[in-house]
Amino acid sequence: MKHTISILTLLFLVVRLLAQTVSTDKSTYKVGEAITVCFTGATSAKDWVGLYASTSTPGSASPSIDWNYTDGTKSGSSLVPNGSVVFQNGLSTEGSYKVCFLSNDGYTVLKSAGFTVSNSVALAAFNATPTFIVPGGTVKFTDQSANSPTSWLWSFPGGTPSGSTEKNPSVTYDSEGIYDVSLSATGASGTLQTQKKGFIRVSNQTLSVNLKVMQFNIWREGTSVANGLTYIRDVINVVNPDMVCFSEVTNSSGDWTTKIVNELATLGKTYYRGYVTGSDVSLISKYPIISSDPIVGERTVPFTVNVNGASLVVCPSHLDYTFYSTYLPRGYACGGSGKYAGWNAFSPFAPETDLAAIESQNLASRRDEQIAAFIDYIKNETRPVLLIGDFNEPSCLDWTARQANLYDHNGVVFEWNTTQTLKNNGFVDAYRQVYPDEVLNPGITWPAVATGVGSTSWAPLSDERDRIDYIFYKGTGVTATEASLVGPKACYVKNLSSAEGNGNDIFEASSMPWPSDHKAVTATINFSFAPTAVSIINKPAAKIRVFPNPTKGQFSLISSENEKISVSVSSLTGREILSKKMDLLANQSSSFEIEKAPTGIYMLNVIFRNQSQTIKLIKKNK
Repeated sequence: MKHTISILTLLFLVVRLLAQTVSTDKSTYKVGEAITVCFTGATSAKDWVGLYASTSTPGSASPSIDWNYTDGTKSGSSLVPNGSVVFQNGLSTEGSYKVCFLSNDGYTVLKSAGFTVSNSVALAAFNATPTFIVPGGTVKFTDQSANSPTSWLWSFPGGTPSGSTEKNPSVTYDSEGIYDVSLSATGASGTLQTQKKGFIRVSNQTLSVNLKVMQFNIWREGTSVANGLTYIRDVINVVNPDMVCFSEVTNSSGDWTTKIVNELATLGKTYYRGYVTGSDVSLISKYPIISSDPIVGERTVPFTVNVNGASLVVCPSHLDYTFYSTYLPRGYACGGSGKYAGWNAFSPFAPETDLAAIESQNLASRRDEQIAAFIDYIKNETRPVLLIGDFNEPSCLDWTARQANLYDHNGVVFEWNTTQTLKNNGFVDAYRQVYPDEVLNPGITWPAVATGVGSTSWAPLSDERDRIDYIFYKGTGVTATEASLVGPKACYVKNLSSAEGNGNDIFEASSMPWPSDHKAVTATINFSFAPTAVSIINKPAAKIRVFPNPTKGQFSLISSENEKISVSVSSLTGREILSKKMDLLANQSSSFEIEKAPTGIYMLNVIFRNQSQTIKLIKKNK
């Protein structure tokens, strides 16, 4: 009987072993490309999937590069017998790898499969305009695949058509919902594939989203402080922002942004990563980063982020640190020119308070050119824009008469050029929007007291405290509602640590070990995304066109058929500014005017034959 039981047990184990499989969705990936692992035959909530170098043997001495339990988490709270696990940020280095399916929190390999990571393999790529539309709206897709594809196979679940072989197809979505899009592009070297989940949002309703964003100068990737990477990870875990823009990303030790994303994954936090080679800034986001632009003005990188189908432009920035003219009133040279060269105290020690000298040195930096290039690049952007970074320059909203005798300003009142340029071009300083009083809430971010290192002061005879780290925003329906500083309350004041002078500022993570000579800053920002409507309204009996859109105050409707219509125009808050019933005659335009309405986005609603169409109408300056 015992012998019979042993045979049955053996047969069970053999059946279990044969039933288990593991594979990747592709044989080769690009650096940073998402890796999907499919598996069958899990019997425990603690069965798990790990990514390893091809030559590694799983064990405590050879930990995985990345891993997840089969339920896609690092807690393993539920049994998923068959399914898939996505390693969203892929791997950061080219080479040969394997995926291992392992048993019950141990290192027994049930199955394994090999794959490679190589930047020589191109991905299929595409973009679309717009991605947030009203029902009946049309999206124009644009192929951006490398390797010169000669044929395309698109899939548009929920769209019309549901698929296409055109290079740049247009697709109409009639029903509200959130839709995936996939593309296979075939060229001489094979077929390239990609999918974007939740890429298209279709709704008649404005989408309101609160995002907590964070600026974090990480002081040479945290390498200036022992355990810096761990400290950065732990701070982000506690603050829990939706997006973080990093400054001083040197990538000297490899792909740092992927490292921090993987570190956060060990704590159950999932972020997408964005980095452009040659920059010293990067972005991580809980929302998909769907594209990046080239470096703008030497120091700023625009990323497009898909927020539940709506599109947001997020721009990490780190401006020129030389000609740091805020040191002149403090009695120090500013890394500038002439007698202001270097960083030493003036001898004899005395402040430079001449405004012409301060402005001359400030404008000799590259900061003003870098911001001017960004302003020019973004000038036609209609989506909301975030500009987040370490500007190495104080704010025009801070060095006022009320601060003239604080922080060793020595009576200087000055409108600093970089932030003034942003203000003049419609950008809003989130911290000052929430806390308009520069004395009660100074918002000082420099110089912070880092853990386990000496003074970070560059002007030890002076009080050099300043707010130089920022979150700026621009766009209709965008408002900052909360803001805070992150890090220790103490700064260096005349080379001594002091927590005085913070006014009513709110701090997060103030008691945690700190990895940087800067404090971080956060802001919670509300975005009201309005769906984009097509300029041509397609109905069975008529085509109605709206033009011009954007408008300076007057617009017209023209119909291909005679139609009785009702027209209304409302603000995003629902306030109606125009309501009219009329007959449209075929091929004859009818004019409307909203010249007295403020600049912004309005919803134009056209009702005919018991059907309605809503169009986003943009009112611009004359």
